[in-house]
Amino acid sequence: MNINSTFWFFDRIKEDNLCLLYNGDFSDEITNKLIELSEYNINNIDSLSKMKKKASFLMAECFQNIVRHGESLDGEIHATANEGFFLTKNWQDIYYITSGNLIETPKIDNLQRQLEKVNSLDKDELKVLYREVLENEEISDKGGAGLGLIEMARKSGQKLEYVFKDFSEKYALFYNQIILKSNREEKKPGEQSASFEIDEAIGYHQRMIEENILVIHKGDFSQDAIFPVLKIIEENLQREKKDAASKKKIFHILVELLQNISRHCVVVANKKEGIFMIGKSENYFVVNTGNLIENEKVDQLREHIDHINSLNGKELKELYLNKLRDRNMPNNGGAGIGLIDIARRLISPLNYSIQKVDENKSFLSLNVIA
Repeated sequence: MNINSTFWFFDRIKEDNLCLLYNGDFSDEITNKLIELSEYNINNIDSLSKMKKKASFLMAECFQNIVRHGESLDGEIHATANEGFFLTKNWQDIYYITSGNLIETPKIDNLQRQLEKVNSLDKDELKVLYREVLENEEISDKGGAGLGLIEMARKSGQKLEYVFKDFSEKYALFYNQIILKSNREEKKPGEQSASFEIDEAIGYHQRMIEENILVIHKGDFSQDAIFPVLKIIEENLQREKKDAASKKKIFHILVELLQNISRHCVVVANKKEGIFMIGKSENYFVVNTGNLIENEKVDQLREHIDHINSLNGKELKELYLNKLRDRNMPNNGGAGIGLIDIARRLISPLNYSIQKVDENKSFLSLNVIA
């Protein structure tokens, strides 16, 4: 996972109140935490709070679609792709929910016919069709694909967007996007109309596959918002064939990186905004974080990280202990202790990049291998 990908993603989703992308295996625990994280962000946006139930229902329906109808891969091909993709983003008063899963190519025609049928009907006609499918039990052999699509269209009140992309000779990737709009009609002064095409979501997924990125979260990094992210990561760690000490070390590094954003990022509209990405590289996890910092702090931060990278393990331990002692002294917060603690647990130096955004702010990217 390239350090430059941090700003690449952030620059494209910087206007979003929330953008969450997940590329990997799905379990009940992971899907519950993805919904929980999205609900937290919805609750903090007044114009979206009324959409909470609908958004949660539609996300759950997408997850069920991935789990119920997605195909699992075995053998060598498994290493080249994860089996499910999920994206949720909020821009202005519109919520986008995009899902992706593998299907066998012979099943495309039938699924496309279902989608075309659903999109051809209005609200009342969808209600009638839903009842007919329930009464006649006209459902797929995997448990109700038709019903799920009908419910997505009914609850969102919008046409379903979808794309089939070739994956291999036997499989295709099926992408589905739901748009959920609030009832607010008037625009704020200077506000542009929100638009997010499904092809853009597919582009994000392709980049995640290429760089083996598992999770991307851009949003509020206050303590309450961080917790569901950590639970998603913890669930993925449980599946890794690593000893308990290694998993504990990785998790500690992740917590420190997330808290580093929470402590030091520029506060925008009362939110601690940043971006967090986690990927895999052979036997290691790769973690990227990014957040805005004040330009006046750039030189000091650069000097601090360069100094950390110049020290060996013993020197890092001594510096860490000194900073711990400084914390207990009046008027001293033990500045920068988080980065020191991270560095002494890593197998390689802290990799960082600082990119000027405007006259007041720069973007700090951190990249670590754990």
